[in-house]
Order: sequence, then C-alpha cells, then structure tokens
Amino acid sequence: MITLYRTPDCPRCAGIQDTLEDLAIAQKVIEVDSVDEVPEKLEHGRLPVLRDGDEVFEGSKAVADHLEEMKEFKRQWYKFQSDACYCDEEGNII
Repeated sequence: MITLYRTPDCPRCAGIQDTLEDLAIAQKVIEVDSVDEVPEKLEHGRLPVLRDGDEVFEGSKAVADHLEEMKEFKRQWYKFQSDACYCDEEGNII
C-alpha cells in the first residue's frame, strides 16, 4: 500500500492525492503539520512524502515523477490485457 504524508493546506499535495485516487491504488493519506511527524528516514526533510513499498519519495517533484511512472505502467498494463494483437511501426507483432 502507498502512504502519502501531506500537510492539510498544500495545494500540490491535494493534486497528488487526487492523482492517487484517479489511479485507483490502495493508499493511506496521513495529514501532518511538519516533516518531523513523518516516521520515515528522510534525506532532505521535505513534504509531501510518498512511501511505496521500500521506496520513499520526498518533495512534490519526486512524488509527481513517481506517479507519472505509475500512470505509464498502468497504461501499459491495460493496453496488453486484451486478446488483441499489437504491432510496432514496422508491422512486427509485439
């Protein structure tokens, strides 16, 4: 499960939470007042903090980048879940 630590008044954090909900990923959102309340070991001590398994992402950019990777993974996952055949630009079946 993904855990997001965020402050209640952060608009970027709200956007990140919306993205998690759009991805329909199991998540736990914990509102904190400061980074000192986050139980993870942080390198730079910036909120928001996202814990995905053993990986920890801190700061809006790092979290957003990770969510983009997750979006792409989900897109690829759904693309290849049908019984259709996919071809590359040269007509080779992939």
